[in-house]
Amino acid sequence: MAMDFFAHQDHARRRTGRLVLYFAMAIVSIVIVLYIVAMILFNWSEVSASSNQGGAGNSVVVVEYWNWTIFLGILGLCTLIIGGGSLYRILHLASGGSVVAESLGGKLLDYEHAGPDERRLLNVIEEMAIASGVPVPPVYLIEDDTINAFAAGYRPTDAVIGVTRGCVEGLSRDQLQGVMAHEFSHIFNGDMRLNIRLVGVIHGLLVMGVIGYYVLRTAGLSSGGRSSSNNKGNGAAFFLIFGLAMMAVGFIGTFFGRLIQAAVSRQREFLADASAVQYTRNPDGIGGALRAIGGIKKKTSMPHTASEYNHMFFAQALDSVFASHPPLADRISRIEGVPVSEVGEAPASQASRIASAAGASGFAGEVSTSAVHAAVESIGVVNPESIKAVGHVISTLPDSIKAATHDPWGARLVILGLLLPPGGTDASRELTSLEASLDEQHLKMLRNLHATIRNLHPSQRLPLIDMAIPALSRMSQPQYDEFMGIVTSVIRSDGQVSLFEWCIHTTLERHLGERFQADSKHPPRNRRLSKSIDDANLVLAIVARLGSDDAGSAMPGWKAGIERLGSSNLRMPEESQCSLRNLRTALNRLQRIRFQDRRVLLEACEATIDHDGKTTIEEAELLRAIADSLGCPMPPVIPDAA
Repeated sequence: MAMDFFAHQDHARRRTGRLVLYFAMAIVSIVIVLYIVAMILFNWSEVSASSNQGGAGNSVVVVEYWNWTIFLGILGLCTLIIGGGSLYRILHLASGGSVVAESLGGKLLDYEHAGPDERRLLNVIEEMAIASGVPVPPVYLIEDDTINAFAAGYRPTDAVIGVTRGCVEGLSRDQLQGVMAHEFSHIFNGDMRLNIRLVGVIHGLLVMGVIGYYVLRTAGLSSGGRSSSNNKGNGAAFFLIFGLAMMAVGFIGTFFGRLIQAAVSRQREFLADASAVQYTRNPDGIGGALRAIGGIKKKTSMPHTASEYNHMFFAQALDSVFASHPPLADRISRIEGVPVSEVGEAPASQASRIASAAGASGFAGEVSTSAVHAAVESIGVVNPESIKAVGHVISTLPDSIKAATHDPWGARLVILGLLLPPGGTDASRELTSLEASLDEQHLKMLRNLHATIRNLHPSQRLPLIDMAIPALSRMSQPQYDEFMGIVTSVIRSDGQVSLFEWCIHTTLERHLGERFQADSKHPPRNRRLSKSIDDANLVLAIVARLGSDDAGSAMPGWKAGIERLGSSNLRMPEESQCSLRNLRTALNRLQRIRFQDRRVLLEACEATIDHDGKTTIEEAELLRAIADSLGCPMPPVIPDAA
């Protein structure tokens, strides 16, 4: 069954409702237990008070079963502690997947210092990311001999991939590609944000037990460290009982936390496995990786804290009463279509390492309408054709350019090289103006890179941005601010902004802004397209005008888009409104619409571009930049070989 990116993104929001339901059930159970204990202590204190007043034999103490004050106090206490603990953990992890990777001991992989196996992994991830239209995620290596991997983050723009040493060295390229396709599926299906929230829920539920432990310990030290009066002894006893109750609640929290972890994640693993097979069309890849995991008998060396991230991993990281993943045999059975009884284990060391090679050839100046349509249909999907095409494009890039994109300074110079005019006095003037921003060494490097970049085909240039994102994300905040200032200065130097410059700046702001701009806003995504129809109309008009020579020739394209949009009684905006600045503003507002409506809008843009049966590379890249701005990872549209 085909995986629908747009449906899964909208469904991911609804799945959070199930998590909230489980969370509420856990809080109710905890409140009930603590209320019972509190009422026992309350009635005990009443009996003790009556006894101390000397009236034990003459009066009857009425046992109270319901007390609104105590109930509301317990409810407020639980909500404050559990909710606060969950919120704290979620906010702590909201800065990106790197927090998860580093807490597990992961070290950021640097292409320049990576070994052959590590470079093979980085190449697989790079090809898959560019082919699927998402920024190339930073990769963290965990020194652990088991085979495992995970994707972590809030959004594709701050996602990271974590892999164990055993995964890097123990799998063939096909198997590694299958595992990475599984992790990219979690990115596409909206699972990462749910995973982060799930970690927060588990943390909040466990906080009660931790507090109980310290209360119990404090009460024990207090009662054992000094002699006490009867009242003080009763007080210590109350604290001991309360501490025990809190620890019991901690066990309840642990139970529900692991139950929620298992219930939410198991079915998603089957979905990610199926997606990986669909993406690679090679069930032997991911199936072989699962068999290799089954053949490894080594114990993991990951810290015990990895248990809270169990649901994020490709396979179970640490043993638990509630398994966060389906049994390996069940997963292999579904992937390979064989009965569970016939699933056997493969030895840990697998055979061949498959090298990718592609011959260099030229590219045409236009792309076919079928290629554009296929790219729109492939949003949120990795497919072998895209991976092969991207691998071909990367293989035709000069080694000096590829090496530069993997270095923070080199990546900055590559972006500047892309923005400089191809040659002549304009390029010389721009290079001279950069003397105030770059030292002599970097200016010389930029000149050398620019001499190579200006001879690249347009279809080879924009993938360089995707390749450079991981290195650019390693800049410091001051370096980022300075770099974006230089980029803006270069773009504005000639008094106008070209479509290519707009695409570059939009891509950089989209994928780096979320990492470096703390005030990055993420509006709710449940608005209907009908509520933003004016913005959609403006986008279609701008797309139509950018692909035409005049307003008259733009009209048919705009009408084709409006027809696909299913709207009527709309007028084409005036030319003065159709600027790239207004396009950026409209796209920012359109981030509020539902993902299913984003599909309709992108199909309308496609209809606008393809109305005349011709699509230029610039139009294809504009469509991809629009999809990217809407949070829809669209594969690159690569022209056929000439």
